[in-house]
Amino acid sequence: MTGDRSASVDETALRVDLAAAFRLAARFGWHESVGNHFSAALTPDGRRFLMNRKWQHFATIRASDLKILDADDPDVMTRPNAPDASAWRIHGNAHRRVPSAMVILHCHP
Repeated sequence: MTGDRSASVDETALRVDLAAAFRLAARFGWHESVGNHFSAALTPDGRRFLMNRKWQHFATIRASDLKILDADDPDVMTRPNAPDASAWRIHGNAHRRVPSAMVILHCHP
């Protein structure tokens, strides 16, 4: 991603980079079980973002596994394949309240 926050994000490149970050975290031992989450903003305001699915081990995450979530979607937790509730609260609120935080890493070392 460039420093120009008004430019649109290349979703495919962001998916590939975020998936690689998950696999690197697993390789370096920076993961614990499946209760960790990384997210990356797709929009300059941070409201739409990519995040890993619940209960998927970091070592197995591929670009196509990442979910697109909307921080302003009140019904996200009522749908099939809802994200992990704690991850939704942490990442959804952080992206909504701090749009300059384009990437958020949440791990339990």
